[in-house]
Amino acid sequence: MPLHLADTFISFRHRNYRLFFLGQTISLVGTWMQSVAQSWLVLLLTNSAFMLGLVGALGTLPILLFSFWAGVIADHTDRRRLLIFTNSAGLLLALILGILVVGHWVALWHIMVLAFGLGTTMAFDIPGRQSFIVELVGKSDLPNAIALNSGLFNGTRILGPAMAGLLIASVGLANCFFLNALSFLAPLVGLTLMRLDTPAVSRPVPRIWTSMRELHIYLRIHSELFWIMIIMSATSIFALSYMVLMPKIARDILGSGVQGYGFLMTATGLGAFMGALALANRIRHHPPMFFFVGGNILLCLALFIFSCIHNYYWALLFLFLAGFGMSTQVSSGNSLIQLNVPDELRGRVMSLFSLTFVGSIPLGSILFGTLAHYWDTCLTVRLGAGTAGVLTLVIFWRVAKLRKLDFREMAYEGKSGEK
Repeated sequence: MPLHLADTFISFRHRNYRLFFLGQTISLVGTWMQSVAQSWLVLLLTNSAFMLGLVGALGTLPILLFSFWAGVIADHTDRRRLLIFTNSAGLLLALILGILVVGHWVALWHIMVLAFGLGTTMAFDIPGRQSFIVELVGKSDLPNAIALNSGLFNGTRILGPAMAGLLIASVGLANCFFLNALSFLAPLVGLTLMRLDTPAVSRPVPRIWTSMRELHIYLRIHSELFWIMIIMSATSIFALSYMVLMPKIARDILGSGVQGYGFLMTATGLGAFMGALALANRIRHHPPMFFFVGGNILLCLALFIFSCIHNYYWALLFLFLAGFGMSTQVSSGNSLIQLNVPDELRGRVMSLFSLTFVGSIPLGSILFGTLAHYWDTCLTVRLGAGTAGVLTLVIFWRVAKLRKLDFREMAYEGKSGEK
C-alpha cells in the first residue's frame, strides 16, 4: 500500500476498531435515513419552518440537559456496556416510529416525544463512544481514528439521505424508520465481538459537584481548550443550524422535491467525507490549528454563498464545500481536545464537547426556525454563517494560547501490531 494511503487508514490495523467502524457504518446509514424521513414527515404534517426547528431542537435538547452526567458515567463505567444500552434504545425508538407511520397513527406530538427520546440516548452515547475510541486504537492513532470516524459519519450522509429520498418517493416513509431500527443490530454485534486488552473496571460514580469541580480546575488551567469549545459552539448555533431549514430551502427556494432534498444532503456528506479523508492523511504531519480554523472559515464562506444563490446545481457545489470545511473543523477540534486531557477526565471532557457542539443545536434550531418563519429563510442562513465566521476570527486573533495549541499528549505506543 502506498505510504500516504497507509497513513490515511492506519487505525484499521486494530481489529476492535475495524469491528467498531463497520458497525457504525451500517448504523449511521440508517440514522441519516431516519433524519431525512423525519424532517420530511414534519414538513408534510405542518408545512412550518418553525416546527422543523422545534423538532430539531427537541432531538438535541437532551444533550444540553444530560450530557455532563453522561460524561461522568462514561468515566466510571464499562463503556462497551453503555454503548450496547444506547444502541438497543435507539433500535426500539426507531421501530416505534415506523409502526406509528405505517399504521397511520402518527401525530406531531409522537414525533416530538420520540425525537426527545432519541436525543436522550445520544446524550449518553456520544461521550461514551468518543472516549471509547482511545481504548480501541491507543493515543498514537487517535487523531487518525477521529478523522476516519468523521469521514464515516459524513460519508454515510452521502448514502443515507439519497436512499431516504428514493425510498420515500417509491415505498413510503415508514420503511426508512424500520431500516434504521434494523441497522442498530450491526454495532450491537460488533461490540459483542470485540476483544479488549483489559477488562473494564467500574468505579463508584462521584458526586456530580465533585466531578464538575475537577473538570473546572483543569479547564481553568488549560483555557485554550475552553475556547476551542466556544468556537465550536458558535459554529453549531450560527452556521450548522441551516440544516433544519434544508427541507424548506429545497422545496421553496431551489424547487426540488424530496429526492432533490436527499441529494442536497448527500452533497454535504460527500464534501465532509472527502474532508475527513484528507485530514486523516495530513493531520499527523501539520499543525492541527491550521485545519481547525481553516475548516471553519471554509464552512462559513461556502454557506454564505449558498444562501445567495437559487440554482440547484450551484447549491450542490457549495454544500459540498461546506461539508468539507465542517468535517475538517470538527475532527481537528475533537482531536485537539482528546489529546490534551488526561484519561480520567476524557469522558467528562467529551460530554462537555457534545454539550457545547451538539447540545447548542437546539438554540440554533429554534433561532433559525423562528427567523425563517417571520423573516427570510436565505437571509437567516447568510447572517448565521457570517456571524460564526467573524466570531471565529476574533477569538483566534485575541487568544494567544489558542494559536499555539498542539497535540500535547501524543504518546506513540509502537509502529505495528493489532489490538
